[in-house]
Amino acid sequence: MVVFLDPASRSKAEDHAKRDAPLEACGLLVTINGEQIYCPCRNLCDEPDQHFIMDPRDYYRASLNGKIIAIIHSHPKGQDSSGLDRMACTQSNVPWLIYQLPQDQWLTIEP
Repeated sequence: MVVFLDPASRSKAEDHAKRDAPLEACGLLVTINGEQIYCPCRNLCDEPDQHFIMDPRDYYRASLNGKIIAIIHSHPKGQDSSGLDRMACTQSNVPWLIYQLPQDQWLTIEP
């Protein structure tokens, strides 16, 4: 399933990542009545400058509002997707979109 960020969701996710830098930001891309919505989530990781653990309450709230179509997080240092990213993406069964801040570019991982 290929997911394309609409301009509004892309802008909101990028702004969230820039605000949270140098920590990793995370969020969800949800569709509600056919409209894409970016839902920022809290990063509960003990090492948020290196990883993210999405707050399950944020995930739950987003899932009640619409269909989750992608997981989004940032790599403030610009690194590529990790083995852990790829494994977690497969387990989540939705695409992962990673925003690399220094390069101002997006990566996509498919499950």
